[in-house]
Amino acid sequence: MTRPKIAVVHPGVCLCGSMAKAVWCVEALKADCEVALITFGRVDLDQLNCYYSTQFRRGEFAVHTVPMPLGLHRCARFTALQGAFFQRYVRRVAPEFDLMICAYNPCDFGVPGIQLIGDFTFSQELYLTMHPALRDYRRWWYGDSPLRTIYLALCRSVWRPDPAGWRRNVTVANSDWTRDHLRREFGMEARTVYPPVAEDFPQVPWEEREDGFVCVGKIVPEKRADAAIRILSGVRERGYNVHLHILGGLDGSPYCKRLKKLAEANLGWVFLEGMTYGERKKHLLAGHRYGIHACENEAFGIAPAEMAKAGCITFAPNGGGQREILNHPLLTFSDEEDAVGKIDAVLASDALKVILRQHLAARAREFSAEKFTSSVRAVVFEFLEQKGIISQLGPAGPPVSSVVP
Repeated sequence: MTRPKIAVVHPGVCLCGSMAKAVWCVEALKADCEVALITFGRVDLDQLNCYYSTQFRRGEFAVHTVPMPLGLHRCARFTALQGAFFQRYVRRVAPEFDLMICAYNPCDFGVPGIQLIGDFTFSQELYLTMHPALRDYRRWWYGDSPLRTIYLALCRSVWRPDPAGWRRNVTVANSDWTRDHLRREFGMEARTVYPPVAEDFPQVPWEEREDGFVCVGKIVPEKRADAAIRILSGVRERGYNVHLHILGGLDGSPYCKRLKKLAEANLGWVFLEGMTYGERKKHLLAGHRYGIHACENEAFGIAPAEMAKAGCITFAPNGGGQREILNHPLLTFSDEEDAVGKIDAVLASDALKVILRQHLAARAREFSAEKFTSSVRAVVFEFLEQKGIISQLGPAGPPVSSVVP
């Protein structure tokens, strides 16, 4: 039987949580399908394997690089314009494939496909409401300025999004929280499939771990690493000699400059580790007792899931999909003062630490690459079967109905 041709599309090869879904979609389908990864970045298999714990070998899937105007593919800014060229290209090549899968947010392929929703960046108004810190640091860009108006008009001249096209797709949300927002804000029905999270962390006994915190994620205003510093400063004022490692790439943006100054003001217990992945990241997480995540309204939260899998007692805001990861009132907080109080309560009680470690170990098992790939295969082969491209006993192996998302 001819193998179905499937394109997994993602607007950029970046070492981040959203790319994990694209990588593991390819992993889930490469054995039974002809898979192409469509992106506008350079694909480094060794780097992907190191960061996402995959086992890709050359030739297992094709890579299609989206052509961009000179210089635009190297630019870290102008993501809306990059996305416009990306979506235009994806729609043009869609007839060449049996199925298009967008691994990052809605996409109008011109034909029905599958879209995996990772956040709400596709709706600027909603995203800024969820992450007001963006306006504080990028007011010149996100404000209602003539420059912004001209820029968005340029983007629309390249590609004009059509929400009607999104609604033709099968939609997969990364959390129940995301699913509920899609229904309420956009009238889109979705099923929940939790993203894949790395599992191969070293097993370090609790007694051998450092009595400190790790914070993982992109160093951008909405992730609020500065809030993590303020919270732990309050914890230290209560007599706990904890420290903090912040893992994430630093650039020359105003937010990163402010974070560096804040770290310098707390020299001795705040450590900016920069871009950290692979074995060093795993050992840093597994070598510490606690984790903290400060992003509010995170659609899922790969970082808190990773910290929980590494065995860290992890704290995060009680908004967003991260509540589904931690799922305990002592681990989620409403504001910085609440966070200080809850961390104090946990640090003061050995009994609570045991209970919470056991609780998080059980929760962490829900977020695995194996469960993600199984669920993706079920969604994909159900879609292909309904289109008549495969039979129920086609390339997927066992009946689709035996694999439940």
